[in-house]
Amino acid sequence: MKGISMKAGVETLIIALFVLLGGLFVGNFFSGFSQYSGLIVYVALIILLYSIMLTIPFWEIARSFKNIRFMGLSWIANFVIIPVIAWILALFFLKDHPAVFIGFILYLVTPCTDWFLIFTSMADGDVPLGLALMPTNLILQVVLIPVYLLLFAGKLIPFQFSAFIETLIVFIILPFLLATTTRLVLRKIKSREWTNALFDTVLSPIQLFSLAIVIFAMFAGQTKIIIDNFNTLSLVFLPIMIFFILSFINAQTFSKIFSLSYKECALFTCTTAARNSPLSLAIAFGIFPNKPLIQVAIIIGVIIELPILILVVKLLKVVKTTVYIKAAYGS
Repeated sequence: MKGISMKAGVETLIIALFVLLGGLFVGNFFSGFSQYSGLIVYVALIILLYSIMLTIPFWEIARSFKNIRFMGLSWIANFVIIPVIAWILALFFLKDHPAVFIGFILYLVTPCTDWFLIFTSMADGDVPLGLALMPTNLILQVVLIPVYLLLFAGKLIPFQFSAFIETLIVFIILPFLLATTTRLVLRKIKSREWTNALFDTVLSPIQLFSLAIVIFAMFAGQTKIIIDNFNTLSLVFLPIMIFFILSFINAQTFSKIFSLSYKECALFTCTTAARNSPLSLAIAFGIFPNKPLIQVAIIIGVIIELPILILVVKLLKVVKTTVYIKAAYGS
C-alpha cells in the first residue's frame, strides 16, 4: 500500500473542504442541480466502493486467525465497545435529533477497511498484521450494521430490511464482484507485482476524486436543508471529538493491559480511530435516501477525522519515544 505524507493528508482535507463549500455554492445558485445529484452520488459511491474493494486482500482472511489475541482484541473494541460508546454519546448529545443521531451511529460503528493502514504506516505500526485485519473488518461490519440500526436507532427512524438487502447488493456485492473480476483479468495478462504497482498508483486518486464527487453532489443537492439545519448539524462536532479522545485513551489502555508491542499498539490505535465513511455513506444513502441529514452528519465526521488521524500519528510517535523506547532501555 502506497503511503501518504502529512502534507498530502492536509491537502486532502483542504480538497474536501473546498468541494464541500463548492457544493453549497452550486446548490445555492443553481437549484436545478438537485435533480441530478442523487444519480451522481449513486454512481460515485459505486466507483468509490469498487476502488476500495480492490485494496482489500480477502485472501488474508485465514492469516487473521494466526494472531487471534490481537484480532480478538480489535474485533471486541471495534464491534462491541465502540458501538456502545457511540450509542451513549448519541443518547447524551443527539437524542432529540433522530437523523443526526443515526448518521452519528452509522459513522462510528463502521471501522475503516483501507486508509487506517496509511496512518498505521506513518506511525511505524504493523502494516502486515493490518492487512490481515482488513477483510474481517469489512465482513463483520456488513453483517452487524442492521443489528446496530435495530438496537440503537430502529425506533427513531424505522427502515425496511429489504432496503438494506438492496443496498448490500448495489454497494457491496456489485463492487466486490467487479473488483474480483478486475484482479483476475489483470493477473491473467500481467503479473501480481505489476497489478499491485498499478493499484498503488491509481487507486488513491480515484478514491479521493470519487469521495470528493460524493461530498460535492450531496451538499449541492441538499443545500437548503443543510443551511436550514446548520445548528442541528453542528451538534455532532462535540460527540465526535469526544469519541476520538476516548478512542485514543482506550487504545493506549488496552495496549498496556494486554502488553502489545509498539507496532501492535500503533495498528490498534489506528484501526479503532479511523472509520469507514464510504460504507456508512452508502448504507445511509441506500436505506435512508430521503434523510439527507444522516448523510451530512457522516460527512462532517469525515472532515473532522482526517486532521485527527494526522494528530494521532504524531501522538503515537511520542508514545513510542516516551513509553516503549524508554521501557526498552529500562529507564
